[in-house]
Amino acid sequence: MPYQPSKEHLDNQIPDAFKTINGVLKDLQSSTGADERYISMMLDALAQEWENKSPSREGFGFR
Repeated sequence: MPYQPSKEHLDNQIPDAFKTINGVLKDLQSSTGADERYISMMLDALAQEWENKSPSREGFGFR
């Protein structure tokens, strides 16, 4: 069954997770001097890794 986020997830947990991830990426960028292109490539590689591990093509509720 595809993931269906609850109102709590949509209102709080997901936005909080994105804020945390964004903060980590900004810290990485400032401490290493990585440019936005490099950060974008890292995120693309991570997304591809997660995509390859997905058990089904149904998505997880957002598609």
